[in-house]
Parts: sequence; structure tokens; C-alpha cells
Amino acid sequence: MDPRHNGHHPRVLIVDDDDELAEVLRQTLRESGYAVATVRHGAAALELIGQIQPDLILLDLEMPIMDGWSFVSQYRRSAKASGRIVLLTGHPNVREISQSLGADAYIEKPFELIDLIGTIEQQLGAIG
Repeated sequence: MDPRHNGHHPRVLIVDDDDELAEVLRQTLRESGYAVATVRHGAAALELIGQIQPDLILLDLEMPIMDGWSFVSQYRRSAKASGRIVLLTGHPNVREISQSLGADAYIEKPFELIDLIGTIEQQLGAIG
């Protein structure tokens, strides 16, 4: 499926304090036709949401300043909360956490990039 199916490059926001991983994801997603922004924690993500209104948020759970749990609770209260949330974590209870947070999907670290792209396309297809 072409990610540009609705006339714009789908916007993906990566929220992860692992700079190396975030950079690999940014490059991979840009090469796949996505507009990508990266931030290191939930507080920065909340500031950016209003400007870029992401279609999908790749969210780590354990980060400094504002973790994924706090981000989701604040994001869900925002009028701008229209993006799909995909948890990106190595947390052992990711399935339960994903359900309790109301995330749209999750990807367990470590993961293959092809699986990540597939999950993103599936989630964006659900809204497009």
C-alpha cells in the first residue's frame, strides 16, 4: 500500500530517548514516504503535537522527563488527539500495558524494520 494514499505524506512522530534508534527509524520511515519528526520525551511530544498533528505516534514507554504513560493520558485529553498510538517498547508486559493505555498497537523491542513498517501501514490503513 502506498502510504501517500490520501494526498499527503502521513506524519509520524517518534517519541523515544534512544537517539540511535530514533535516527534509524526516522531514516527508514522517510525512505518509505512518511513525514517524520522525533522527540526524546513525552513533554516535547505534547508541545509538537499541535504543530504537526501526527497521523501516528511511535511511543517508547520509559523515558526521562515525561514517560509514555503520562504522555498518553495527557494526549488523550487534548483536542488534537487524532493520531494512532503504537507502543515501541521492550517492557515485558507490553500486551497488558497496551490494552490498559488504549494504544492502537504495539511493537516489542527488539524488532525487525519490515515488521515496524507493516504495523504502521496497517494502522494508517485503519484511518485512511
